[in-house]
Amino acid sequence: MVNKFGSELKNIRKTLGISQRELSNDGIIVSKSSLQRIENDKQTPSVDIASLLLQRLDISSPEMEYRLNNFSLSEKEKLINEFREIGSSANVAGINSLLIKMKNFLQSNYSAYISNLILILESLTLFQEEQSFENARKIVTPIWQSLEKRDEWLYKDILLISNIIYMFDGETFLNMKNRLLFFINKYYHLGTVKKLYIITLLNSVLYMKKNNRFLEAEEDLNIALKKAKEQNEHIRYLDALSLKAELLWLKGEKEFAIKIAKESFIKLYCLEQFDILEDNIKDWEKLTNVKVDTFLKPLTGVASGKCGFTTVSI
Repeated sequence: MVNKFGSELKNIRKTLGISQRELSNDGIIVSKSSLQRIENDKQTPSVDIASLLLQRLDISSPEMEYRLNNFSLSEKEKLINEFREIGSSANVAGINSLLIKMKNFLQSNYSAYISNLILILESLTLFQEEQSFENARKIVTPIWQSLEKRDEWLYKDILLISNIIYMFDGETFLNMKNRLLFFINKYYHLGTVKKLYIITLLNSVLYMKKNNRFLEAEEDLNIALKKAKEQNEHIRYLDALSLKAELLWLKGEKEFAIKIAKESFIKLYCLEQFDILEDNIKDWEKLTNVKVDTFLKPLTGVASGKCGFTTVSI
C-alpha cells in the first residue's frame, strides 16, 4: 500500500466533518487516545476495530483499499481483472498478451494465485490449438488437486474452478460442478460471482457438447441465456445463442436454428467480436454444412453502428 490506514482514516474523517468522538462512538469502539495513535500511524487497529471505524464513515473495505493504493488498483488486481475480461479461448491475442504481463509480474512478485491463472491461460492456448482437452487438462490438474482437498472454497477459488471445470471427465466433472454451484450460491451476491455463474453454466454446456451429450445440456444453456440477458452480459449472451442454434439443429428445429444463428453471428460481427465469431462459425458449419457467408456478406465494410441495432457499452 502507498498510504497508511491511520492517516487515510483521518483524512476521510476530516473530509466528512466528523469529530474523533463521533468516529469512536463516544469511546465505545476505541478510546480517544487509541484513535489518536491510530490516526498518527503509531498504532495498528485490529481487523474488527478497523471495520467498525470504516462503518462509522460509511466507507467500504474495497474503497479504503483503493484509497490506500493511491486511488488505483494494485498490479495484481489489474491482472486478475484482465483475466476476467478475456471472454473466450478464442481471444488468442488477449491471452498471449496477458500471459506476458503475468509472467513479468512474477519476476518481482510472489503470487500463487497469479501462477494458477497462468496455468489456466496456458491450458486455454493449448486447447485452442488442439481442440482437445487431454493435454490442456494436464496443465490445470495441479489446481484441482489442491482445491479438491479443501472443505471450503474461497471467493477467489470460484474464478479458478469455473474456468477449468469443462476440461475434466466423469465423476471429477460432476463433483467439481456440484461443489462449484454450491459455493456460487453461497457467494452469489459478492463481486463477479453472478458472472461466474454464467461462465460455469456455459463451460458445463461445452463439456457436454464435447462429450456427445449436448442435448442433455439444454436446461443449463437456457439458464445461461436467461442470466446473461438479465445481467446485460451481451457477448456471453450471443456466444450462448450460437450454442443454442447448434442445439436446435440437433433437435431437428433447423429453420429456427438458422434464425438464431443468424442473429448471433450478425450481432457478434457488429460488436467486432471476431475471435468468438470465427470460432462459432467453424462449429456451426461443421455441424450443419450451412455456410454463414450469406449472413455476413451484406455487412462487409459496414460500420458497427449501422448494423441494424444499437451498439452498447460492454
